[in-house]
Amino acid sequence: MALRMSCLIHGLLLLLLLLGCAAHRPILINALPDAEIAEGREFVGAVAGKMPMWDEDAISRYERVEIATVKADIAMARQAEEKEPVDESFLAYVSKLHDDWDALVAWDEMLKKESLT
Repeated sequence: MALRMSCLIHGLLLLLLLLGCAAHRPILINALPDAEIAEGREFVGAVAGKMPMWDEDAISRYERVEIATVKADIAMARQAEEKEPVDESFLAYVSKLHDDWDALVAWDEMLKKESLT
């Protein structure tokens, strides 16, 4: 009788050990960020790194509006990136940053052709 009871108790303990309990569930590590989100973060960082050069450019006084727009896009994208989980608003700000960055680059090229410096 004692042997059966011991086997039953040890069997239940082994079952509990294998199943674990709710208090000790394994912590799931967040999945790696989506490739689109990673590209967006990289683009925002790259553009933000280039902004000091744009501020010091000789023709930057003619590009103030475009530079301010790009800086605002960077700030909004970074603010949206801080939210967890990163959602569609971040990607929308990155898309707007792409458009405004392209406009700034095109404006800069046009100004350089016109030789405003």
